[in-house]
Amino acid sequence: MKQMLYLLHPVLWVLPMVVLMLTEKETFKCSSNHNCTCYKREDSGIVFADCSNLKLQSAPLFNDEVTGIILTHNNISEFPVSLPQNIRYLDISRNAIETINETSLSNYKALHNISLSANRLKSIELGSFLNSRYLTHLDVSNNQELTLEVLVNISHDISYSTSIRVLNLESVQCTYGVSFIIWKYHISDLKTTQLEQLNLASNRINSLEFGVLSTLPKSLKHLNLANNVLSFGFYILEFGSLHSLITMNVSFQSKFHQLKYKDFFNVCNDSRTRQIGNYGSSHSIVTDSNKTKISLVSSTVRLYIPPSLEIFYFHDNMYKMTLEKFAFSSKGPPKITHLYFQNNIIYQLNGPISGANSVRYMDLSNNFCNIISDYFFDDLKNLSYLDLSQNVLGKVLEDDNSGNTFRNLVNLTTLNLRSNRIFRLPPAIFRNLNQLETLVISDNSLSEFSVPIGNMQRLKRLDLSNNQLLFLDEKTRNAIDSLSRKKILHVNVTGNRLACICEQLEFLKWMAKSKNVKFMQFDDYLCTFRNSFKANFSGIDNLVQVMEKHCASYIVTIVILTSLIFITLTTIFGRILYRYRWKLRYMYYVAREKYRDNVENLDGTTGSSFHFDAFVSYAEKDRRFVIKLVKQLEKEHNLKLCIHHRDFIPGTGIAENITNAIHNSRRTVTIMTSHFLDSYLCMFELNMARMEAIYSRNGENILILVVLEKLAIANLPFSFIDLIESNSYQEFPENGDDSEESAFRLKLAATLKSREGDFRTSSSNGAA
Repeated sequence: MKQMLYLLHPVLWVLPMVVLMLTEKETFKCSSNHNCTCYKREDSGIVFADCSNLKLQSAPLFNDEVTGIILTHNNISEFPVSLPQNIRYLDISRNAIETINETSLSNYKALHNISLSANRLKSIELGSFLNSRYLTHLDVSNNQELTLEVLVNISHDISYSTSIRVLNLESVQCTYGVSFIIWKYHISDLKTTQLEQLNLASNRINSLEFGVLSTLPKSLKHLNLANNVLSFGFYILEFGSLHSLITMNVSFQSKFHQLKYKDFFNVCNDSRTRQIGNYGSSHSIVTDSNKTKISLVSSTVRLYIPPSLEIFYFHDNMYKMTLEKFAFSSKGPPKITHLYFQNNIIYQLNGPISGANSVRYMDLSNNFCNIISDYFFDDLKNLSYLDLSQNVLGKVLEDDNSGNTFRNLVNLTTLNLRSNRIFRLPPAIFRNLNQLETLVISDNSLSEFSVPIGNMQRLKRLDLSNNQLLFLDEKTRNAIDSLSRKKILHVNVTGNRLACICEQLEFLKWMAKSKNVKFMQFDDYLCTFRNSFKANFSGIDNLVQVMEKHCASYIVTIVILTSLIFITLTTIFGRILYRYRWKLRYMYYVAREKYRDNVENLDGTTGSSFHFDAFVSYAEKDRRFVIKLVKQLEKEHNLKLCIHHRDFIPGTGIAENITNAIHNSRRTVTIMTSHFLDSYLCMFELNMARMEAIYSRNGENILILVVLEKLAIANLPFSFIDLIESNSYQEFPENGDDSEESAFRLKLAATLKSREGDFRTSSSNGAA
């Protein structure tokens, strides 16, 4: 039914007598058949007799005052000749009449409207309407054995009528048969008429001879060529010659017709010969080719269209095509406002379409379109309604991060993107649509909707139904609240995956408390709990209360668990730091030293592997003993030793000086006393020396303990017990004998000079 409305709209091919029948008054008897209903219209004074659906075989007699007669849905086989002579309106459709001859209507000279639709007409003889000089509406549609050859006789007869306005020849060719070509001789006599509406739909018309369109009367306002099999031809170039044309319908081309059993018994009359009567044609055919133009400018196809054309129907066709660079031209400013291109196979919208600034309405839905260029809408700046639904534009819209597709549609009020396989929309896609009132993005696969809509101050309807949304984020909710402060905003999010979880509690509370936001089909909304239970939004207040109680305990649990996890991780991390504290500090200072060495090497300065034979670590209270020992070792054994009070670099941190001294010395000698164990810096030096041995010397033992106090060994931390067990220490002679001290220094010097050194010295020997 919807398709048929498209087929006929906006040209209504129904006779006005049907409209006149709508307001009925008091009935009375005016016919020989008492079942007929008679009534008079007070506004026009016309007396109607309605004898429809009475199974009549012939027309009854009527009073002379009757001027409108309805005989539809009967079994009348011959055209009635005994009707009142002053009859003006006659509807005799859906009967069994087969022939109209030149005497059938000769007595009805006052006839204005006549419908012969859906009879069994096989012929209309020349001269049948010759005396109907006041005829305004003629309907012979749905007589499939009549064929379009009848145009010759009809156009000849009505050419003598100055009143003819509507001619309906829809479906006068059978559904299944060879295609038909309209030649100039078919319509040559129409040129002098004042015809305004011509319906040639459903006639298997394949083409029109060049000159047919320019021969049609200049008064023609509505032309219907829908439901044919039109192919492209030169006749297309003649549309510009129809100066008064307002609507043009070329929809449903090559449409599949459902097979019907009764259609196989229709006689097609495809072999009917050319009909030219004895009267001949008194009008010559003149083709005004100068008024039909086409040009190619810079690879742009420029077609001249009728200057008065407002509505163009080109939908439900089987043409597979792309819309390339195209230009409309006409004499004077363009008036075209509506373009219906839906339900075709227009798979690419490249454009731009220029010369269409007047277009307000464009329907490009259901076209399998997957490409739309950034400049397709460049010359459609006045467009207010755009339907791009049921295409495959998801990918091209997702990639439009700059928002160029719709950037020029500044006057758009309605945008329909339903069912386009959209998974994501970039933030800038609607950046210039400030006048938008209706936005439909339903039946897609959006998992989130974070597109800024704050610029759409006139937005009244937002349809996000049947997507994959779990919620609307806070920015979108704030934008909707802002837009609904002064008006009602209708929002549709039905058919989404709304979740009843604590993370979305604020979203649910927003839906429950929003005043000017009208959620469409709100009682049908469902949200899903974590256990897959679904709750209906009809009792959303109770739902929110339940969620608040549940989430309150849930939040306490989360806080406790989070605190426990934080404490546990902090404890573990602290223990790890404490355990490896010396390693981390060592690695830090060594890294700084290596960085400094690299800088010096870039400056051309290089050095040996070790600057000192040993670094001597001692407590300040043992300083006198250490200075004496160092001087003796350096003088007697030619050693280069590092001690902090003499060799540390001024201005450098103490920790860095210590680490550098250990790292740049072959050995580290510690003077073990109780003072040493009580000193933080001494213990720092001892630990750094161990880290040096483990991580920089491949486990080589570089640490030598010189024991001045035996109790110091006993009080040594447990982590250094391995040094005692491996005998990596030397005891200084207690008796103070010079020979024993000399032997001690000799053994210590030999150890310091050795490359690998075996430091396992028996504590019982005391000295070397």
